[in-house]
Amino acid sequence: MATPAAADREPHAQRRVAVASPVDEAPEEELQRVGWPLTVLRLALAPELHPWARGFRVRRFGPLAVVAAAVLLLLMLAASGCSSAPRQSLLQHASAASTADGARCDTMLVSQELQVPPEGALSDLRLTLRDVPEAVGQLRVLVRRPRFPARLQLDTESTPDFDKVLEVPARRQLTVVLVRPRGAADDWPRAYCAACRVDVELTGLFGAREGLRGFFARATAEAAAIDSAFSRQASERAEHPSPALRELATGLSAEAKRCGVPLQTALGGVLEALAQLDAARARFYATDPPQLPDAAALQKAWESAATAVETSPAAQPEARAAGWPFSLRLRAAGKLRRAGEHVALWSQIAQLPPEDQAVAMRWMALALAADPAALEARAAALPPIRDVADAEARLEWVDPRPGTALPIPGASKPATLAVPDFRAPPSGKRCIGGVGGVPVRDREAEAHAVAAMLGADARQRLRIATAGDLPGARQTLRRARALLCEPLVADVTPLFFGLEQKELGAVNARLEAIYADVDPRRQNDEIARAVATRTSELLCKLFEPEVLQKRVNSVVGYRIFVEGGTRVLDFLPGPLFCDHKGVPAREVRRRLRDAYRAALDRHAAADRLCPVRGGKCPEEVATSVRRLFSLDRFDLAAPAPPESRALDYPPPFGFSEEWVRKLDRCAREACDALLRLRNEAPQGQFDGPVCAPPVEGVSQPQDVTLERPESPATITLSSCEAHAGVRLTLHRGQEAGTLVSIASAHPFRYGSETVTRLGRHPQLGRIFERVADLADPGDVSRRGDGNWEVALTPTVENQVFWFFTLRRRDY
Repeated sequence: MATPAAADREPHAQRRVAVASPVDEAPEEELQRVGWPLTVLRLALAPELHPWARGFRVRRFGPLAVVAAAVLLLLMLAASGCSSAPRQSLLQHASAASTADGARCDTMLVSQELQVPPEGALSDLRLTLRDVPEAVGQLRVLVRRPRFPARLQLDTESTPDFDKVLEVPARRQLTVVLVRPRGAADDWPRAYCAACRVDVELTGLFGAREGLRGFFARATAEAAAIDSAFSRQASERAEHPSPALRELATGLSAEAKRCGVPLQTALGGVLEALAQLDAARARFYATDPPQLPDAAALQKAWESAATAVETSPAAQPEARAAGWPFSLRLRAAGKLRRAGEHVALWSQIAQLPPEDQAVAMRWMALALAADPAALEARAAALPPIRDVADAEARLEWVDPRPGTALPIPGASKPATLAVPDFRAPPSGKRCIGGVGGVPVRDREAEAHAVAAMLGADARQRLRIATAGDLPGARQTLRRARALLCEPLVADVTPLFFGLEQKELGAVNARLEAIYADVDPRRQNDEIARAVATRTSELLCKLFEPEVLQKRVNSVVGYRIFVEGGTRVLDFLPGPLFCDHKGVPAREVRRRLRDAYRAALDRHAAADRLCPVRGGKCPEEVATSVRRLFSLDRFDLAAPAPPESRALDYPPPFGFSEEWVRKLDRCAREACDALLRLRNEAPQGQFDGPVCAPPVEGVSQPQDVTLERPESPATITLSSCEAHAGVRLTLHRGQEAGTLVSIASAHPFRYGSETVTRLGRHPQLGRIFERVADLADPGDVSRRGDGNWEVALTPTVENQVFWFFTLRRRDY
């Protein structure tokens, strides 16, 4: 084979082919079939070899010896079985039933004679005790030594022996086995007795199951009674556990102790738990104010009782069967649900500072009220509202949801109380007051107290002294709206104090300061409504016709009153209402115009613009108005647009009809000036009457015609004020002289001269007289051919003058 490999490595060399042939003869087959019996035998003797191997030989003889010994043993056993019969076991029964009632630690003696059969070999004697009374704990068994020799067999952990107390688990049937001793004769135990007596003593706590069952049934009933007392919120003293239950527990514990059964811890724990729970109920409901029980100790007592019962094999099944509540926690309280609610609340209150526990107890009592009547009584016992935070916390107690953490009102620090359930929750409107549902001592008194805390007076009005107080007042009113059924009233009177006596400019400035923080035109809260109402009242007062007549008693007064306040009506969110009647802006302007017109009537006389003409000089009045109101040369007024709410500054120029009629009668020359003013005034700036145009052929009120000396002329200056100059026109007839006697019954002024000359007339009597010389230009002003003008000033209203023409100078 090496040659072909070398040839592969040398490709250029000549290749060779080798043919292989066997050099030895072929061997025989390795396996040879044999029968099954031989196969089994071979496997038993040499399991490591194949049983069909050719040339099989046994190399080890140990397995062969073992097989031979086993066969021999089987043969011996077969021989012995056929030569003798097995011994018998004698079984007899005895009853250990007892008719005694109640739990007892007792010893029972069961004596039974076992009838031994006359023939046959016995291996043992068996005595089965039936109907053993039910025992709690271990059953102590003592088997007395019989008259015949025997060994004792019993189901016990210790080594059984006669006359020895043995402990076995409690059971209703017990078998005692007396075993044939070694080396005994075949007639055992017949050689000693034909009726062999066996005595068995049974000691245990019998009847305890019924006692425990009765104890826990009664204890559970008393626990339910305590829970019912919690539900009724009974104030009776603690009465549980009852004497009967205590007596039952004492008897059970004593009997169990005699038998070494540990029941005292479980039963005592149950009694202590019931006692503490009932005492806690009495401590809470039987005292006023309610006292806080020790919830931790109560929980510990129930947990200890539950542990003792659970670890007691005898008590645990009876407690569970009776429905004994193992815990006071709400989810596991079972029949103690109401008591569990109380314990849960007490546990929460115990976590609070000592100074807050008394307050929390009051609120707990309120939360647990059983009916509306109890709720009212508990609310009346609540502490008074201490501050605003206290009042706000009480709102959460109206229609609360079970399990919600509610704030404790009046606590020194923020604290909550989670009430698991409400039987009669406070309900109604979430506010403090007569119709509110917030729990308080006295609804009306507490509402006034909260209002006082918020800064309100006895009439629940919040006084706002300055505009700087408005933001804080708005916040206070918002809190009051959430707290009180009857919200506080914003008293903004101090903000408007004294404005009734101020001018519109000062009013406008004050309102701008107020409206900077509260604007009724864009807001609609208590303060905005109060400001709007007070603004309306103020403007109604300022724009009353009587007030305007007093405040605007002159043109200067109008300027002072209106200056800076022409837009004061814009502060109103709507029309001005006075005495439930609308007063539009045009009505206000009309009232001001009436007052201004009356002031214009008096302006010339008051400011002595034309004393010689008695104030009948419209042009001088117009000039004064332009100067006072800084108007242009041809302007007479600055009227506001008709559709706006602005005020005129000043209103359109014009006089009253009465004043114009006086012009027509007392100062005719002023009528022409008034007519020119109207014609020259811009549109809308003149609004008033003018004198009627003269009618040809009709004498004017200021014209006097002088005819003959024997025919005097008379004139009455009607509607002409006293001490107001009147210019009269004298028309001289052809027969009249140049001397004119002017006479009156009252003194008067002639030009600037006071007439004091007294005379006497045959018809008129005593008169004051002045003679005017028409020919003297220095005495009388000539107006044209046959017309002269004189100026008279009456001293009384409607003064009458007489004119006499004279032919000779007799004065």
